[in-house]
Amino acid sequence: MAKDYYQILGVPENASEADIKRAYRELAKKYHPDRNSGNSDAENRFKEIGEAYSVLSDKTKREQYDTIRRYGGSYDPRTAGQPGAGGFGGRGFNPGDLFGGGGGGIGDVFEQFFGGAARGRARSTRRAGEDITLTIGVDFLTVARGGKVKLRVPASGVCPVCKGSGGQPGTSYSTCGECGGTGRVTRSQGGFALSQTCTHCLGRGVIPAETCAACYGTGRAQGDTTIAVTVPAGISEDQKIRIPGRGEPGTNGGAPGDLYVRVRANPHPRLRREGVDVYTEEEIPLAAAILGGEVCTLTIHGEVCAKVPPGTQPGTKLRLKRKGIHAEKSGRIGDHFIVLKVVIPKRLTKKQRELIEEFGKAGGQARRG
Repeated sequence: MAKDYYQILGVPENASEADIKRAYRELAKKYHPDRNSGNSDAENRFKEIGEAYSVLSDKTKREQYDTIRRYGGSYDPRTAGQPGAGGFGGRGFNPGDLFGGGGGGIGDVFEQFFGGAARGRARSTRRAGEDITLTIGVDFLTVARGGKVKLRVPASGVCPVCKGSGGQPGTSYSTCGECGGTGRVTRSQGGFALSQTCTHCLGRGVIPAETCAACYGTGRAQGDTTIAVTVPAGISEDQKIRIPGRGEPGTNGGAPGDLYVRVRANPHPRLRREGVDVYTEEEIPLAAAILGGEVCTLTIHGEVCAKVPPGTQPGTKLRLKRKGIHAEKSGRIGDHFIVLKVVIPKRLTKKQRELIEEFGKAGGQARRG
């Protein structure tokens, strides 16, 4: 039976790419040799985690692996597809097996017109890396006013140890026996065929005698790195910040993908946003509501005071023009609104009660008059 890579990473079979990557990073950090010096069990676990991630993080390998598990075959990422390797019928698994007989791929159709040149060009085919999208929580004031935040992201680019070759520095290389050095394998059946990246050499066309210990032969940089992300003032949650070249690395010299960052403002204890406008609530005493006065509030630009007109009712909104968000992308400038809450005293002194009663009597006589 194939190793249970899902169980190794502790994720369900329907786990998303983000879930798989998150589980791998946590486990790799826990069992990294630097943290477990001299612990052979941790070292073996670390290698097992890396092997599981190299399969489940690759869409093509994962599809092959899932198919093998369903049919009870065995899977070895180093020998998959080779004659005599474990799998179906005593040989390694290839997607062509699903079509019966010898399998197949579109590559042979091209070969009928262009001959062996089509297969020879496969090795030089470049493929751009996948884009990555992350959602991060950012301080409310940073989102409102703009600024920079530090973000930990998967390391991008090729492995710095093997320079993307997948082999340990100084090791020798041999032509891949599965694809003949083209980097692609083609299985034909009748007039149809299936051509895909060789899973044995990962499309490189050669096999290292010793696999790179830093990246486990993937040729990709491992671990995380910290980058600074510029957050435009007033960015909304449906907008994304694009960081070119910070996505998944490409293969065969292909360009890396991009990183897209979606920003969500963390709640603020006093400020509330509606578009480019900002709201706060402030309490005022009963006397100020009746006679007028002044109220001060916190805005994204600092503390600002405003006049309270006489006869102000509870829930009245005072507008502070252009004291809201200055949206960098749209150029819109919002306002700040102070929502007033009139405080009714629960206890009165004798003198205060007498004055209120007198005020009530005077008000009553005025209404009757």
